[in-house]
Amino acid sequence: MTLAMLQIGDGVCAMLVRGQIAYAVPAPVSLLGAGTIGPVPVIVVVAALVLLASHLVLTYTRFGRYVYMVGGNREAAEYSGVNVRAIVAAVMVISALCAGLAGMLGVAQFGSAQQNGFDTYLLDSISAVVVGGTSLFGGQGGIGNTLLGRFVLGVLNNGLDHVNIDSFLKILLRGLILLAALIINVCARRLHRGPDRAG
Repeated sequence: MTLAMLQIGDGVCAMLVRGQIAYAVPAPVSLLGAGTIGPVPVIVVVAALVLLASHLVLTYTRFGRYVYMVGGNREAAEYSGVNVRAIVAAVMVISALCAGLAGMLGVAQFGSAQQNGFDTYLLDSISAVVVGGTSLFGGQGGIGNTLLGRFVLGVLNNGLDHVNIDSFLKILLRGLILLAALIINVCARRLHRGPDRAG
């Protein structure tokens, strides 16, 4: 379903822009990219508010606990009386809203919109989550982990940009690092589950 919606979204975008770059950015959106609150850019304030709200919801609310329960063991959550379908649907809607907000922030920052302008950010987002230690199998993770993963990737990208190597090799190195993070993620999951089975 998510892959289908990705293709549908790309198709709608392609029909709207016809391969052209749109520079007519509405004023409220431009304010997100160029405006400041004191010395702090508006885009940073918005990102911080979203991250803080997400952390508070996941950590201190019943909905957040249900999200972890469903991610960790869907069947057990369902047997516990959790409305699994509603939780999954709510998470998907929240994800879509955050993606839309991120798109607006990106357009505001660059001052233009194009069909494939943010394709690379999808893999960057997944990489930040995985490198931060969030389990791909669900049930563990959090906003702090993702921020840590984003910082690690940021340092890595900046370091690779300052190293005199082939630019195409940098793409390969980033992919290998993501692969290593995935392997560590899977191994950590198996090690974590080992004592539980033994007990």
